[in-house]
Amino acid sequence: MGRTVTKSIAIIGEGETEWFYFDSLRIACRYPFKVAPDFPQHSDINHILKLVESYLNKQYDYIVCLFDMDRLYQYPSEMQLYQRAKKEYSKKKYAGKVMFVETNPCTEFWFLLHFLPNVVCRRYESYEQLLPELQKYMPGYEKTKRYFIRTNLYKYLTENGDLERAISNSEKLCQLCKESPEDLKAYSEVHKVIELLINYANQQLAF
Repeated sequence: MGRTVTKSIAIIGEGETEWFYFDSLRIACRYPFKVAPDFPQHSDINHILKLVESYLNKQYDYIVCLFDMDRLYQYPSEMQLYQRAKKEYSKKKYAGKVMFVETNPCTEFWFLLHFLPNVVCRRYESYEQLLPELQKYMPGYEKTKRYFIRTNLYKYLTENGDLERAISNSEKLCQLCKESPEDLKAYSEVHKVIELLINYANQQLAF
């Protein structure tokens, strides 16, 4: 009998929104591996990078870092550090273990993509600008612990919205952004995390 190796994926968000979303996803999907949502005490890039190193030392299979780009655009020195770290972790020696995942302006845009019937290029400067649009589909949504405890984010989004639509919208927008990066459109790469989790689950089940 070979010993069972527990596979593990760490998901580091900048704050509680990401933690609550991925924790509700982890519970709903019951993956055959460990998904460890985490967030730093401070959302600056240095703290996030410290967590990355800590998970690398713990031999996690994948480390996903979620970034709200509106924050990085506000702090040019953090953006420089972010670009440098992104380049570093894309090197061959990390073998694709560390994934930097961006959403512009913030994670709530990923939520909104569950409801939009088709891809529209939009531009939101901030969470505050996006919020009224999101509240059309998630009445009463607010970025508070109280709301997150009361609302199972993953369940709400998949039951009232459409995860496949969100993935498709997300992929199309990322493609459009590649074609004209100067436009600074709203986009989200969170579909890459969902796909990683699904593919990884399928691999585990195949063994």
